[in-house]
Amino acid sequence: MSDTKTYTERQVSEAANAAMGLIIDDIECDQEWEDLLSLMVNATLTVLTSEMQADLEDVVQENYGQDLDEFKSERGF
Repeated sequence: MSDTKTYTERQVSEAANAAMGLIIDDIECDQEWEDLLSLMVNATLTVLTSEMQADLEDVVQENYGQDLDEFKSERGF
């Protein structure tokens, strides 16, 4: 019997977003930190659905419709 668990993309998305919510609700975060947490959630899902092939440029383009330099510049990174 295997202990392997599987999860749907939706379950992973809901869990990652819920985890972000837990952090934001309990830890005072400025907009920069909230942006980074959101980027982490989006990166997790994009990397997962790309079978580990997406890079950060892909994540930003797919989720924010910007190139990486534009994304970073707009947010002061």
